[in-house]
Amino acid sequence: MKALHTCMIAASTLATCAGGAMAQLHAGDILLYVQHNRIVTGQVNVSTGLPEPGVRAFQADFGESANFTNDPGMDSEDAVFPGGSGVGFTIRKALRKWDGVDFDLVPDERIQIKLGSLGPIVTPLTDTNVIGFSLAANSFGKFHHHWGYTLLSPSGTGIYLLELELWSTAGIQASEPYWLVFNQNDSQEDQDAAFAWVEDHLIGGGCPADFNHDGFVNALDYDAFASAFELADLAGDFNHDGFVNALDYDEFAEHFEAGC
Repeated sequence: MKALHTCMIAASTLATCAGGAMAQLHAGDILLYVQHNRIVTGQVNVSTGLPEPGVRAFQADFGESANFTNDPGMDSEDAVFPGGSGVGFTIRKALRKWDGVDFDLVPDERIQIKLGSLGPIVTPLTDTNVIGFSLAANSFGKFHHHWGYTLLSPSGTGIYLLELELWSTAGIQASEPYWLVFNQNDSQEDQDAAFAWVEDHLIGGGCPADFNHDGFVNALDYDAFASAFELADLAGDFNHDGFVNALDYDEFAEHFEAGC
């Protein structure tokens, strides 16, 4: 099996990479990486203070001003992207609102995304892709931007779910989908419950063996996992311990045989 070749894999390895570049990362932002020519989202682990690739769900709160936030932003270390190249976003689905059980409800409210003269890009009314704008990495290849999210009228109290993906102008593959769980004047308890639902149902937790997230467990899932495993891609870190090894293979095989 190939060795993992990024310094952002396990805590022991991360410690050896500590330095100026790591110190520049902004806790609370969505951290961006490029692994195997694909954009990967992550965050700073609140317990260890170390970068954690592969995270795909994030909490956010409206209220910096009325119905508005520009958090979480996007951040990366230097040299992650070609200097001056662009990273943009696509809204993948209509906005959803938490009903206490799931996110099936498409509300009257919509979210717009805007930064200065760029945008506004508004969430669709149906599950269709809406391509947003791109922003440039600096000359050192670091990407750090905060665009603004505004909950449009009727902007009611509640928990809202926005699904996006990131793309590059430099030929780097788009990220997997990621989700923002926005709180508009609702309780932290409700937001935590909604966030747990996203992790359980949208990021493979509801059926771990459905590796390609197409709603079925079949040979395509096995092939997709085997490919990630052979490449030592973090997608093959099935048990989320920061390593790709035989433990991941055994756990995936167990779930695959059990089905859903």
